[in-house]
Amino acid sequence: MQVSVDDLVARATAAAGFRPVSDQFVADLTHGSSRGLLRAEVGEVGYAQAAPTGTSDEAWSVETVADPAADDVGTVLATLLTDVEAAVRAAGGTELTWLVQGPSALHNHVADTLGYTPQRHLHQMRRPLPTGLSFEIVTRAFRASDVDDWVRVNARAFAWNPEQGSWTAEHVRARIDEAWFDADGFLIHERNGRLAGFCWTKIHPDEGLGEIYVIAVDPDFHGLGLGRALTLAGLQSLSDRGLATGMLFVDADNTGAIALYDKLGFTIHRTDSLFTKPVSR
Repeated sequence: MQVSVDDLVARATAAAGFRPVSDQFVADLTHGSSRGLLRAEVGEVGYAQAAPTGTSDEAWSVETVADPAADDVGTVLATLLTDVEAAVRAAGGTELTWLVQGPSALHNHVADTLGYTPQRHLHQMRRPLPTGLSFEIVTRAFRASDVDDWVRVNARAFAWNPEQGSWTAEHVRARIDEAWFDADGFLIHERNGRLAGFCWTKIHPDEGLGEIYVIAVDPDFHGLGLGRALTLAGLQSLSDRGLATGMLFVDADNTGAIALYDKLGFTIHRTDSLFTKPVSR
C-alpha cells in the first residue's frame, strides 16, 4: 500500500496546501515501528495509521488521510477511525488520540460524532528571516556519539509530553537516515562538559520553510536564557542556509514559550488539534 499511500498524501497535500500528516507518520510508514503499527484502509480513498504513544501499549495515537475528491470524506474518516478503534481495543489499548493537522469543521464534526474530545492544540508559528537579533551562545554540529546524551536530555526536558519525551535512540537514528537530515543544522550547546541544550532544525524545500524541529534545555540549566539563545541560533542557521521564513510548533497552553516566541517576532500561522477518547473493552 506504500505507493498508494504516498499518492493519497500527495493529493491531500495539494488540496490543503500543507502535508496533513506528521513526520512520525512518514517515518513509521517508511521504516515501520519496533512496537508495531495498526492500519486501516477505505479502498484507495482513505488510510489510517496508529502506533502506541509513550512507553505502554495502553495509549495509542492515530493519523488519517482521505482523498479530498472522495464522495463523502466525513464517512471515510469515520470508517477509518472506527476500524482503528476496534484494532486498538483488540491490542489491549484503552485510549486513542487522533492528530489532525489544521482541522476543518468536518474534522471537528467527525470527532464530536465519534465521541472524541479536544485534548491539545498545537500552534504552528512563523517569522521572517533573518531576525536581526543578537545572541551569545556557542554551539556545534550534532555527532553520532551524541545520540544517548540527546535522548537523556530530551526525556528530561519533555517529561510532561509523552509523545516527544519517549523518543528513543531508534527514533533519532531513523531521522538521521532521512534525506532531509543535516548534522550542521542540529545545534548542540554544552556547559561544563554536559549537553545543556539543543536546537534541531529542518528544511522544507518545497515550502521554502526552515523549521525549529525540536528545541530543549536540560532542566539543570534552566534560568540561563538558553531557550531564547538556542532559538535565535537555530533561526540564524536557517537564514545562513538561504531560508527566508522560520517556523516552529508549540503547545497552545505553553504560555511561557508562546510569550518568548511572540517577543522574537513569531505569529500563529495554523493550529493543529489532538482529539482523544477512551477505548472501552
